[in-house]
Amino acid sequence: MSGLGMMLTAAILLTAAPLAAQETRFPATLDEAYTGRFTIELFPAEGGGRIHRDWGDAEILFVSGEDGTVEFITRGEDDEGSGFEVSVTLTGDDDGIWRSLAGDGIARIDAAGRVLSASHSDGFDLFWSGEIGMEKGSLTFRRIPTASAPAEERDITAIFSIEVQRPRPEPKPEPDAETEASGGDGGCERIEWRLVNRWDPWGGGLSLEREPFCVN
Repeated sequence: MSGLGMMLTAAILLTAAPLAAQETRFPATLDEAYTGRFTIELFPAEGGGRIHRDWGDAEILFVSGEDGTVEFITRGEDDEGSGFEVSVTLTGDDDGIWRSLAGDGIARIDAAGRVLSASHSDGFDLFWSGEIGMEKGSLTFRRIPTASAPAEERDITAIFSIEVQRPRPEPKPEPDAETEASGGDGGCERIEWRLVNRWDPWGGGLSLEREPFCVN
């Protein structure tokens, strides 16, 4: 039995007012996904021990919207192919707080990336907590059924634990000695010869070789 297969896709769309004129520090990046893994655990809604656990890939993304708003998207897909997506539209204020207010819930992310959200959708109470920093994020998402939840899901509480990291840019390749020595990038002021350990392609292990290096 797939834990996510038992659950309907959750989509929370909370609209908000335009972004305040003062620029805030959060989110750290726009239109660049934090990626990682999530764990889902299912429990009886009335209490008791865990009845199921599953894992999958997770993604958190902040997408720039109209009028200075930002859409906070969390999505995941378990290892069996079932998925979920939660979306909240946020706006920033002069205090660096990103928030969204609606008739059935509230979402809030402060300038340090601390997340707190409570809302209701399709018969479920939905709660977010955690933190999203400059390089990584850790969130907990609780999906608790109410009396109006679908009958097949009314007895199950789901808890998602999400751990993601912001992708690091790929390092630029180091220029080889010939490029450095020739000043191929136009920035070499002089060269100097240095002893470098190199593997002997004909066998015999390491050997010291004199090679030119660019010095600026």
